[in-house]
Amino acid sequence: MVKLQQIIWVLAVFLSLKAQGFSGSKAGGLPAATDTLSDTPLYVPPSYVGLFPKREYAKLYRFGVSGFYRFFSTYTAMDAPYLLDANSGALTPDRNLFIGDDSQMPNLLLNFSGRPTEQTAWSFDVYAFQFLFGNVSQAYSGQIPRALLPTVYNPLAGSRLGSSMNLLLGMNLYGSHATEHGTFKVGVGGLKWVSLSDLTLASFRGYNRFVLFERNPWDPIGAGITERYDKFYSQGNINQDTRWGEQAFQGFSLNATALPLGFNAKLLYGKTALNGGFLTIPNSSYGGRLSKDLGSGSFVAVNTFNNLTYSDSLASHKIGFNVITGETALNYKKVQLLVEAGAGRYFSPEHDLKWGELVNAKLRLPASLSFFPVEFNYFRISQNVFNNNAIFWNTSIIEAKNNNIPAGSVGSTSVLQPFASAMTPIGSTTNNRQGLNINTDIDIKNLKLSLGWSMAGDLVARNNQISFSHPINQYTRSRFWRWNFPTGVGPYSRYNVAFRNVYEIVNLTDDSLGVPVVAKRFSTIEIQAKYQTRLMHRKLYFFMLNRYQSAQSFWSATPVFNSNAYLRLYSNQLEAYYEIRKKCILNGYLGYERNLGNYNTEVDAQSFKPLNQTGWGTGLGVDVSLGKNAGLFIRQRWFSFKDINFKDDTYSGKETLVELKLYF
Repeated sequence: MVKLQQIIWVLAVFLSLKAQGFSGSKAGGLPAATDTLSDTPLYVPPSYVGLFPKREYAKLYRFGVSGFYRFFSTYTAMDAPYLLDANSGALTPDRNLFIGDDSQMPNLLLNFSGRPTEQTAWSFDVYAFQFLFGNVSQAYSGQIPRALLPTVYNPLAGSRLGSSMNLLLGMNLYGSHATEHGTFKVGVGGLKWVSLSDLTLASFRGYNRFVLFERNPWDPIGAGITERYDKFYSQGNINQDTRWGEQAFQGFSLNATALPLGFNAKLLYGKTALNGGFLTIPNSSYGGRLSKDLGSGSFVAVNTFNNLTYSDSLASHKIGFNVITGETALNYKKVQLLVEAGAGRYFSPEHDLKWGELVNAKLRLPASLSFFPVEFNYFRISQNVFNNNAIFWNTSIIEAKNNNIPAGSVGSTSVLQPFASAMTPIGSTTNNRQGLNINTDIDIKNLKLSLGWSMAGDLVARNNQISFSHPINQYTRSRFWRWNFPTGVGPYSRYNVAFRNVYEIVNLTDDSLGVPVVAKRFSTIEIQAKYQTRLMHRKLYFFMLNRYQSAQSFWSATPVFNSNAYLRLYSNQLEAYYEIRKKCILNGYLGYERNLGNYNTEVDAQSFKPLNQTGWGTGLGVDVSLGKNAGLFIRQRWFSFKDINFKDDTYSGKETLVELKLYF
């Protein structure tokens, strides 16, 4: 019986192979397919033989869904009302519970992607904000009362939540083609995160001197609950998403690599975040980069970025800018020289500006030559150069408007006002300025120091104002104004609201009949210290960030610590993170700031004294790992701010933040 079964088995296999005619075999061998898991050739029997395990042939088509859900809530309790807008009389509420994110980041984001062939891919996303029940009032996505929601018996009736979903980055299509002359990649459609160079198209990266107590909306979870703090201590940075250092761009992009003679090229045509919208008036940005690889990390490149729009429907009045630069990176025995230099201009019916120069040069020396690694950075950007898509701010050119949408509303160009002569962190700069930065890192056993020094100044006296931010309680202060980015708000109409920040403008009085005659100078020292140890066999981190700045009418190698300075800004921030369990971290925060003005700045009409501000921030929090790619983050902050000379500019209270985030 056994022999008969064996004979039938052999005959079945022989007949099936005979029916296939041994197609695809070599010299009478068995036909082969590819195992999608191991890439090992194996024999696949015909479909009508059911005694063999089935294996699906490998396919090029792939489809995937990923994204995140983020619940974020803020509860704020003010000790006393604070005047938000002197014109309208709006005040902060005594108690405020807000579900959602002031940064306008969605609560739910789904990313859909597919690859039909090896050369093409597509993707799009869908987002939704948190929906609230109760009183129907104005909200970013529109609230839906419970009575209008569809029922399980008639799910197509009423106001469906899905109807409020929308595209965030839009729909993208990508294609690539590899030839013996190079590889060409094309992207069209929705938003893409791209960069060319620091002075043409990029965003500020800085020197990783920041605090971690309040999480950014885009922060990832990481492989473990301590990964965020481990990397910040050991590597000086934290995990960032694809937007880090990039700019949002919508339209057509062509990226050509591995071209003959070591050339690479990139072309862009479309819109940036600063010239998007739905206007029918022509409005576009375009640019590109051509680079040549010199080996060992060295290269030379030519970059350009431009914008052209119109202020009228007849397309006769042009508004825009042009920037073109040459760039090189040279490496020799761990010594690196990075230089980008070129010219730019701004044009509009109200402006007739000549081309101006812009330079950004960095020399990096290794520890073998200078005892510790050090970077020297010289920059100079003309007052006629304008480019809000680069790493420098506009502080000298009042932009022409191509619409009458009020400031703070979607599509408005009124929000793009100069930041006055800005006091900025080291590495961030503005036009109409030149300066020198020196940065270094020093490791002393478990102590890591990051030190920065800067001396900069305006090229010409363009205005009689200075702007500065408040690093202590920066995010809490920005949440006083929900969703919009208004200008000239606060008790004395001195605050302008930006993305997750509020900057204050101070008027100077040492002018000539209202005409500025003094070019401002700025001196800055930054000290960051990071220390790691163990307490009861658990990880313990201490992070400190101190910044000392002054603005004055003369050059000074160090910040000016007396009343000869227009403004003196001192801030100190200390953080602690303790791993009380493998999946739980306790954290704490303490911040203090002092801001002082002299009598060449605007004084209060009642006290006749300049600003004299003190800010405090204290906080406790906990990070809890809820499993792979999921975490719960709670922060409790107590805040206070007082200007003893401008008595209405005073507030205090407490704030509770709860964030639940899940990636999938």
